[in-house]
Amino acid sequence: MIKIATLSLLAALSVTASSAFAGEKKACCATQAGKMECSQIYAKLNLTPEQKTKLDTFQARCEKDGCTADSMKKFFHEAKGVLSSKQYTQLKAEC
Repeated sequence: MIKIATLSLLAALSVTASSAFAGEKKACCATQAGKMECSQIYAKLNLTPEQKTKLDTFQARCEKDGCTADSMKKFFHEAKGVLSSKQYTQLKAEC
């Protein structure tokens, strides 16, 4: 009986954990690979040097804050003020 209860608990925890991470997307800063991905995304946007500097600053702040949903939201809000509407749409699609 204890084995069944333990297995049931483990199964429930694994389902909960997998569903919690299923839709999470931490592109643009969470890992070194994410940073590389961002560099590739920025290259596609045809940024001016000023835009790139500002996005790098926003990205660094996002990383410092732990790449949470709130910090990513702030990143996109700040990016929207720097990028053209076409660039911003492309950034949102890529990230």
